[in-house]
Amino acid sequence: NCKPWSKRAKAVHPLGKVPALLVEDYDNQQQFVVVESAAINTFLGDITREIESNKRTNDDTINKPSRLLVPPPATRLRAKYDSLTLFIMTELDFQALWIHRKHSDMKNVFGEAPIAVAEAKRQFDKALDAIELELNDESGYLLSSGFSACDILLSNCCFWAQQIGWLARSTSEDEPSSPVAGDTTMPKSLSPKLASYLAQCRRRKAFITANELRKEQVSERKGKEHHRSKL
Repeated sequence: NCKPWSKRAKAVHPLGKVPALLVEDYDNQQQFVVVESAAINTFLGDITREIESNKRTNDDTINKPSRLLVPPPATRLRAKYDSLTLFIMTELDFQALWIHRKHSDMKNVFGEAPIAVAEAKRQFDKALDAIELELNDESGYLLSSGFSACDILLSNCCFWAQQIGWLARSTSEDEPSSPVAGDTTMPKSLSPKLASYLAQCRRRKAFITANELRKEQVSERKGKEHHRSKL
């Protein structure tokens, strides 16, 4: 477990941010670091695709359809993937949710800025409306090919927004009888289409496994903190 801005984090990231992926390059016998969630997802997706491609080349008995997190480079689908990934990271994460994290959750570090947070909420609402239009009716995900790494980013942003009260947790959540346009104090309503998308993401086996692992890590950390408090 590596905390942001810790010595361990700063040793691999100039700003001490997490996550950071330390990669063993066995061909060149050296290590390198990949930073930023979107870059890490894309790198792992590219590596996974290359490994699967090699397996198919060496084993003609593999007939299962390929399910890739990241489309091959220099393709129309990859251009779509890159566009969506950058949109999510810049418009939803950096310009909206991260502003709330810095100036609300971490105001003791970065300072309180209620006007900036309110504007960030408006930015989130507009950006979410735009990205929802990109959901593919056939696949149910952002890409026509199915689940991809950009869905990891979007679903994470949505779950994050629900945790801080920016996005309703269900389509039936109580809403004001006369909602005011641009109201930054109320959660954005959850459309049936987006609710179905998030439920689909939650049902994935990988999501369930990762969530269980996260809970174990949180429980372990709390146990260690409780033990230290007794010393």
